Amino acid sequence: MMESCYCGRSGELEDRKVVVDAARKEALACRMCGHTDDLEWLQPGLRAEIFAAARNRGQQTTQVQVAA
Repeated sequence: MMESCYCGRSGELEDRKVVVDAARKEALACRMCGHTDDLEWLQPGLRAEIFAAARNRGQQTTQVQVAA
C-alpha cells in the first residue's frame, strides 16, 4: 500500500519502521521524520497484514517516546 508522509516522503507503508509508543500501542514510523501512524483508520485484518509485512522486511520493534 503506497502512502505519503507529512515530510514529503512517499513509499510503501510496509517500509516504515514498526515502533511501540508510550501508550504501548503499535505504530509505523516514517524513516525520514519519525511521524507515527497507528493505522487505526484501516480494518483490523488489513492493519495486521501491514504490520506483519513491515516486520518481515527486517524491521525491529523499538520503544519510542511520544509527546503528550
